[in-house]
Amino acid sequence: MKNHQSGYTLVELSVAMALAGMVVVGGIVGATALLRQQTINELAAQNADAIKRVTDAYAQLPSYAGLSLRQAVSFGAFNQFVITQRGTNSVTVTHPLRGAVGLTPIGGGAQALGLYLNAIPAELCADLLWQSAPVADAMVVFPGGMGNPNDWTNNLTINANVPEIAITAGFSATPPRIVKNLTVDLAPTALANACQGTGDNVGVLLLKSKLR
Repeated sequence: MKNHQSGYTLVELSVAMALAGMVVVGGIVGATALLRQQTINELAAQNADAIKRVTDAYAQLPSYAGLSLRQAVSFGAFNQFVITQRGTNSVTVTHPLRGAVGLTPIGGGAQALGLYLNAIPAELCADLLWQSAPVADAMVVFPGGMGNPNDWTNNLTINANVPEIAITAGFSATPPRIVKNLTVDLAPTALANACQGTGDNVGVLLLKSKLR
């Protein structure tokens, strides 16, 4: 009579464990991707809300002169973000991906407002730009992130006759990339090129102009 062995062989157990590991890893990767997509969705929605609140407040004014982050916070912008020292001149805002958020007038006549977000992971750059395109008249990507606004606002100009934004010389790091201009809709190629070879993080600038 032949003896029949019950149970699994070592090879079968190894295969089963490997398959189980793949399922677990796949589940973790999938869950991480979903969480990141949800974060981008929330971030884009909050950006849209912030821009709307500020533009509504300045709707009857000829420019965004005098606009500050403190004022934007007082208008109710960024309520879902982390706001530190609210109501003071030292107010700071941090977005859900833990980078800094700011808001500043753009151009010599303050014809536009700029909502900027620093430390956006490069792999989320395209998604954020795509979702932000409907609410932004122009968009700029800063490879490697952004410094203090005083370091770059003077190098971003607006030609009111066209109208269009332009980047002048003077950046010590990689020059910013214009993804969408005031009179040009977002193109898939511009979106793809803006987010390539940018390093681990990028800064994103969303502009809303009174020239459109």
